[in-house]
Amino acid sequence: MLWENLREEEFEEAIKEACGVCLLPVGCLEKHGQHLPVGTDVIHITEIAKRAAEREPFVIFPTMYFGEKTGAGEFRGTVIFSLELRLQILRETCREIARNGFRKILLYNGHGGNSDMLSAFSRSVLYEKEDFTVYTYSLGSDFATPKKLLEKNYDYLTREDKETLKAYMAEKKRYGHACFIETGWVYGVRPETVRLDKINAESGQSTHRFDGFAEKKISTPFAWMGDYPNSYAGDAHEGMSEGIARSMVEYSTERLCDVVRFLKTETVSDVYYREWLEKQQ
Repeated sequence: MLWENLREEEFEEAIKEACGVCLLPVGCLEKHGQHLPVGTDVIHITEIAKRAAEREPFVIFPTMYFGEKTGAGEFRGTVIFSLELRLQILRETCREIARNGFRKILLYNGHGGNSDMLSAFSRSVLYEKEDFTVYTYSLGSDFATPKKLLEKNYDYLTREDKETLKAYMAEKKRYGHACFIETGWVYGVRPETVRLDKINAESGQSTHRFDGFAEKKISTPFAWMGDYPNSYAGDAHEGMSEGIARSMVEYSTERLCDVVRFLKTETVSDVYYREWLEKQQ
């Protein structure tokens, strides 16, 4: 159920059917090599969420496009907002979702760079002692890898599809950003935005400029951008097909359904949050 498509009188029933769960997709706008659109992290999570909601009813709030992207401003199409503004928008959005009757808000993350921001935000909800709970789940936390797709053995995968997936495993090719899996997700939901012929237009290999930092376990905001100046990290992915893309989307849709189904029925977090609030008196 899309929030914006509901009529006012339909919200009460929608809240009941969703068991108070509302999902907020959070992505970003940034370059993904030359073969994927800048809205990649928005496109795949939004479409996968819609498909999941058709199977396991829940309400989807309009997607948040402005994620953590303080770097990469040299690329056209990138949108950069301050951290303070992003957190304020998240805070007020969640408060409005809760004011309308939803007490469980799932931040569905489509951009790896958002992880720390969303974790910090969910903890800030505790500090504010809000009357709702925020949960986070990232699309990339359970990648639709070739191994998983082969184990699922989707009946529409052709022999050629399976050989492609097996080859990726055998050759130990890397995933990362604008990679095989991200390409599949977007190709599976909005193929007209993908240029498979431009997969090799730029390199997805690391420059290794910041390897020394990684070896010392030192975190720096420059490392990823310095190592992957084309905003593309991973090996080339020839062999992408409609079947492989479909299976990647299907796998991730199934996983999101499982997550929402769990949140709709669990009570542990509700009980503990009430107990925790009492301790703060």
